Amino acid sequence: MKNSIEECLKRDMNKEQELPQTVRIALDQTYEQLLQQSKKKPKKQWLTTIAVAMATIILASVVMFKNDTVLAKLQAFFGLNDPGIEIASDHGDVENVAQSQQSEDITISLEHFFTDAYRYAMQLKIESDDIQLDDLYDMNVEYRLYNENGEEIDAFVSDRKPKTASGIFSSGTFKLSNVNKYTATLEMLIESSVKAIPPLEGAKIVIETVNFSSKQKGIISVDGEWAFDLKSATVESKVFVAENEVPGLELQQATLTNGSMHISLLINRSIDDENFIMDIALLTDKNEAFYANAANVEHKSDYTIVNLVFPYSVWNEQKTLLLSVNGYKKINLLKKE
Repeated sequence: MKNSIEECLKRDMNKEQELPQTVRIALDQTYEQLLQQSKKKPKKQWLTTIAVAMATIILASVVMFKNDTVLAKLQAFFGLNDPGIEIASDHGDVENVAQSQQSEDITISLEHFFTDAYRYAMQLKIESDDIQLDDLYDMNVEYRLYNENGEEIDAFVSDRKPKTASGIFSSGTFKLSNVNKYTATLEMLIESSVKAIPPLEGAKIVIETVNFSSKQKGIISVDGEWAFDLKSATVESKVFVAENEVPGLELQQATLTNGSMHISLLINRSIDDENFIMDIALLTDKNEAFYANAANVEHKSDYTIVNLVFPYSVWNEQKTLLLSVNGYKKINLLKKE
């Protein structure tokens, strides 16, 4: 019993969460002091000491959860390394869902969910016998998104499956982390670079296939049904306009939301170079540069329309921004009052 409690305490205290350094040091010191005292006392008294230690940790947790910044950092998507979502998380825009569903001997938990006008992200904990440490190297899921009326909004599925929706999302990113024996964390970032995401109040996301890629067994696909209820977030939105005219460029739209900035740009020539498109940058007055993960490009004979989503947040409270396109003057973006 003693060993199991010690291991539990150490495990909880050593989780890779962004705890303030002062809190981390205090917890470490308290635990070590109480543990040393407990070794000199009878068993019954030792149990009381461990209870005090646990109460101390719980109390510290209560204090931390009353601190909005610390709570937000505990909810952050650590693997995605997305500056827009990280800032949005600091302002409480990441929902702690904690829903679990089981199907085909696989348990999937929707831990966290984020959405704004042009992107959404999910953090999933997946438990399965097919997950083995040092063997699993990739994983993704296939799913469908439904609105409150049960109508399919979008589907991220393989070509062998039919789709009833035309789709609104243009790119998807998966990040696998925390791979242990039988458990792993999968984070997903889905972007819509053309259409705004409709309100998700009453919406549902249904995972229907989990794809495992392992060194020993190859690709394993498991079909099932893991359904999770979603709710619409409060989306903050600010519109930016071009303060200056740049020959050869025309800003058609610039909208900044919780964790994303959507920009639609017309370039007065036909462009097929993907590197040119992806080198378009959003700059701050501190010369920080942000780049889009993907782009939606419409080619015409004498011009090109580019739609991009940058990982930048409305909570940065930046009044002026710059759009940099190689070979052209920078467009000054001014927040529309």
